[in-house]
Amino acid sequence: MKRRNHWVLFAILLLALINLSPSETSTLMRSEEHGETEPITPQSQEIEQDPGKISVAVQLDESDFLRFQQLNQQVMDEYHIEVQLTNFPAEKDYSAVRQELELGDSPDVLLLNNTLIRRFASGGYLLPTESYYSGSLTGEVLSASLTQNEWNGYVWAVPMDADPYVWVYHPDKLKEKELKFPSSGDDWRAMLNAYKKQPLFPYLLALDFNDPYAVMSLMWQLTGHSGSADETSLFKPTGELRTVIQQLDSLRPFLKSFGDAAGEEEIWNKLYTGETAFALVKWSDAKRHQHPNIRISYPDLESSAGGVWVGGRSYAVSARSGNMETAGMWISAMTSQLRQRQWYDLTGYLPVLNTMYYQASRNALPSWIPASFVNGKGTPLPVGAGIPLLMEKYSVLSSSFLNGELSFKSYLTELDAL
Repeated sequence: MKRRNHWVLFAILLLALINLSPSETSTLMRSEEHGETEPITPQSQEIEQDPGKISVAVQLDESDFLRFQQLNQQVMDEYHIEVQLTNFPAEKDYSAVRQELELGDSPDVLLLNNTLIRRFASGGYLLPTESYYSGSLTGEVLSASLTQNEWNGYVWAVPMDADPYVWVYHPDKLKEKELKFPSSGDDWRAMLNAYKKQPLFPYLLALDFNDPYAVMSLMWQLTGHSGSADETSLFKPTGELRTVIQQLDSLRPFLKSFGDAAGEEEIWNKLYTGETAFALVKWSDAKRHQHPNIRISYPDLESSAGGVWVGGRSYAVSARSGNMETAGMWISAMTSQLRQRQWYDLTGYLPVLNTMYYQASRNALPSWIPASFVNGKGTPLPVGAGIPLLMEKYSVLSSSFLNGELSFKSYLTELDAL
């Protein structure tokens, strides 16, 4: 009887061991709805996955692209990410870049001008940053750069650099004429009136007539305004703007465009000699043409000065990206404080991280940058997706007016229609 009990106990233990032993069925999960089995990927396999490859498309001139490749190589070596870089030709417009995004082998990451972000986002071509970027953006980067990437309640790109418009002038020549640099819209309008009566310089103003953001910045400066948060009133001619447009119409012979056949270098030479009183240009252009005779000025928005547009570029991830985790890792590395400082040292484009401006002298940032550039007092623009198309129309109208092909009355009528 005792031996029989031992055999029963042995059988029970054997059955228990069989139930506890691993089998192929233990890695299957029964679907409650369809009664089908689905494989569960072991956790160890997920951890051991390769970070993978990403493709990145940028739009840089040749010299900047070579410097960009240096930073990318550092990130690839540090994070063991394989990055395939493509540099779009500078003449590629929105439609050409959009076509790239619609192809099956579209890039994972794009480096885009901030003015294009909302347009691509509203077209469904981009992912919101919260899908791939783990860092904080609000409060960490310049608000003037970040707000350009906002649409529909989301942020659609991570700012990379900043390139604001600045004034360039010859301070000694102004002093000779007993003039001061205008610090408000009232000062500018008074100077325009005085110049009509007595032209003290061969040319008064220089800018790129074909650049709508330069023209818009000029209008903000001459009126003392700082943009509009309302899309419907962005281009509506106020009383001050009507006055300024009429003044510019009478001063057209004294205006120079960097797009003129005379050439950009000739205009810069006239700035060096004081033959042109003022030029409104991008900071990157001013830095390339620095000269002992000229001074660079950026309006302090805490005063009564008007605003200027802050240009720049940002990283965006394509909605068709198959590796957004690696894309986010690469973007975080390329926008770190170290890379921001290296990019500034290599190219002169300004960083977007606020902390770098709090240590401006240590980071060798320009002395003309006022506190309002950093503390959130940016120039507002509506966040509507229609702004890029409106700017294209504004560009055609403004260029025609400044080139003398459109009267100031017709220009005002067309602005009202916008």
